[in-house]
Amino acid sequence: MTPAEYCQEKAAQSGSSFYYSFLFLPKPRREAITALYAFCREVDDIADECADAALARTKLEWWRT
Repeated sequence: MTPAEYCQEKAAQSGSSFYYSFLFLPKPRREAITALYAFCREVDDIADECADAALARTKLEWWRT
């Protein structure tokens, strides 16, 4: 799986109307906004799903780095 495919899958899994609105953008913009949205989903999932605060901080620090 390429990074672009991962981002596409991550964004699509959200089922958000944001994702569907991206489909109307020209391909370069669509790929860029999809990557940004996938990143936002990743860090939001850490906050929503990680019950261990220390682990959540470690994961967020990894993304920050």
